[in-house]
Amino acid sequence: MKVDYAIIGGGILGLSVAMHLGQRQPGLRVVLLEKESRLAAHQTGRNSGVIHSGIYYAPGSLKARQAREGNRSMVAFCEKYGIAYAVCGKVIVATQQAEISRLDQLLARARANKLAVELLMPEANKNIEPHARCLKGLRIPSTAIVSYQEVCTKFSQFIEPQGGVIRLNSEVFAISEREIPPLDTRTRLSLALA
Repeated sequence: MKVDYAIIGGGILGLSVAMHLGQRQPGLRVVLLEKESRLAAHQTGRNSGVIHSGIYYAPGSLKARQAREGNRSMVAFCEKYGIAYAVCGKVIVATQQAEISRLDQLLARARANKLAVELLMPEANKNIEPHARCLKGLRIPSTAIVSYQEVCTKFSQFIEPQGGVIRLNSEVFAISEREIPPLDTRTRLSLALA
């Protein structure tokens, strides 16, 4: 099989790359190789499903911007394709006096990152999360949850109609590199598959 791109791994990252390559360059030959018998079998399918807000990242950093944009675009994707999600928010609490300065730093960071954030005193926090006792808390309303396995299933449904191929049960054991004849400076990779 001759392809333009071989992507190893059928988690959310590999599927997203394969889907976006096909969208950006119609006619591209893409193969996605996954060693398991199903997609999203490892980290993507085992995580807590949080759509993060970006509160922990340095203000103005690429990670902060990407987290905000990723949050918005994932929610929009779920809306567009009927994938269940919940914008449930997140509460971060200080349970000891020593944690209050860190919480205050997170509040400043959230504001610098242009995130909606609410400062909570103990009684207000108790109304939101009765099992979390605290001295002070923060509520970040944009945090959401989703089944990333469902997101991966939807991503996979775009790949083959774009001309891509998904091969399950295809573990890569080795990759070798060799030069293509002189007029072409690209490198050809050979994959040893199961």
